[in-house]
Amino acid sequence: MTEPAPVRTSLLDPLKSRLFMMVWIANMASNVGTQVQSVGEKWQMAHITSSPLMVALIETGTTLPVLLLGLTAGAVADIVDRRRLLITTQVFMLGCAAALSGLTFLHHVTPMVLLSMSFMIGIGSALSMPAFQAIVPELMDRKHLAGGVALNSAGFNVSRAVGPAVGGLVVGLLGAGWAFALNAVSFLAVVTVLVSWERRPPVSSLPGERFLGALKVGFRYARHSRPFQVILLRALGYSWFAGVIFSLLPTLAILHLKLSSQAFGALMGCIGAGAVAGVFLLGPLRARFTTNQILAAFSLLAAVSQAVMAFVPHTPSVALALFLAGMGWLGILSTVNTAIQLSVPPWVKARAFGTYHTVWGGAMALGAVFWGSVAQHWGVRAALGLSALGMAASLPFLHRLRITAFDAELDLSPHRDAPHAPTAIPDEAGPILVQMQYEVPQEARAAFLESMEAVRRLRLRDGAMRWALFEEPDQPLDGAVRFLETYLSSTMGEHLRQHHRATAHDRSVLAAAYAHARGGRPETRHLVVVEDHDSSLLQKIWQGWVGE
Repeated sequence: MTEPAPVRTSLLDPLKSRLFMMVWIANMASNVGTQVQSVGEKWQMAHITSSPLMVALIETGTTLPVLLLGLTAGAVADIVDRRRLLITTQVFMLGCAAALSGLTFLHHVTPMVLLSMSFMIGIGSALSMPAFQAIVPELMDRKHLAGGVALNSAGFNVSRAVGPAVGGLVVGLLGAGWAFALNAVSFLAVVTVLVSWERRPPVSSLPGERFLGALKVGFRYARHSRPFQVILLRALGYSWFAGVIFSLLPTLAILHLKLSSQAFGALMGCIGAGAVAGVFLLGPLRARFTTNQILAAFSLLAAVSQAVMAFVPHTPSVALALFLAGMGWLGILSTVNTAIQLSVPPWVKARAFGTYHTVWGGAMALGAVFWGSVAQHWGVRAALGLSALGMAASLPFLHRLRITAFDAELDLSPHRDAPHAPTAIPDEAGPILVQMQYEVPQEARAAFLESMEAVRRLRLRDGAMRWALFEEPDQPLDGAVRFLETYLSSTMGEHLRQHHRATAHDRSVLAAAYAHARGGRPETRHLVVVEDHDSSLLQKIWQGWVGE
């Protein structure tokens, strides 16, 4: 029997979904406005002060909220209606951009005003990013998901190519105030589409998650999912060194190359143009090379582009370097985004993206301060050269961290498990101790213990506070070994949610462990705590947030 031929999909297939197309176009228009504002902010700061650090801090002001609010934003997006959250954040950013425009027209803009307003808009962006990325699977068929992620990246980078050029023209002809006003208007496109979207939130009979509980579970997921940690480390290693371009380009272009606002905008647009070109290269590259090879190649490309900017600081060579840097930026971040979409289950997807944004935002915000300080003391070219050297030196270490999401597609569909046995324990009662007893033939003991290691990671990843496996030393007459698996859930409601978090892939992990025990699925008991006077307050806080 021959295997069915693989289904070929086009990069444009996701646009067959009218809803995705509308959101994609509106988001691209909004991103153009964001890039126009970015040109206005950096141009205005560079003319208020000649300090490379102050100019770099514009990037910190924009990305620092992502570091501070990334996981929080993911938790909020997983427990509230994502459509309403997105509408609220877009309206908030519209108001901030309009306020900055008004202050500019009134000549009340200072460096602190610019940094404060970029920080406020960054807050809105940080709160909306996990929700935007988590709704992508709702807008199209799963088979088009990789194409949808690539199109989102392409749309963002088309905006990054067009927006700075438009921003340069607007700033040069009309002034920075009109650039900020244009950004305010651009948010209306997203608001209009979201208001018209009749989203149907998933219906569940489970008790709703509360904010702190959702935040803790998201933290534990990141702590106990090694594949996800690998993705985060790859993103961190790249963003720390590659982000130097966004921090120091304004100083290099405006103060060293002496470019006009239009030329500066065109130079920033080279990054987006390179990223758009990278979209068309990424598919063929994935067909011929492994994910690790692609990531290494794009990282090396970024290092080369930064070295060119450091040692050949002329406008044409810088433009070419930025084009190559844009290709690298698209290749790395598109791969990372798709890996998260393919490997993280729906129940925690927004929190996963929130964690990713925390890591990315931290690298960009703190990196901007670091590279800006280096440039302040030793010059822009020295900072660019050191970042290129650091990127190249980190490659051997990052290459060992292998992203596996593209090797075999996991079945992340919810597993339709049998209903939980009725219990008199209230949803809010807890902690809950779950006990599962196994009888394992002596010859299967080693295989059982090995399979239970995967079960341990699964329980802790999905929200258990503690986990342990006990063995009864006295051997029964029938030669079986008795084991007792225990894990602790914060409340009965949280334990019920853990049952519903299991995907089809997770159930296959559990089935592999149960297969070694007599009778298959073990007998389960649920015990609720009566008194707990032993733990100190610090221990309770630690166990509540971190678990094992």
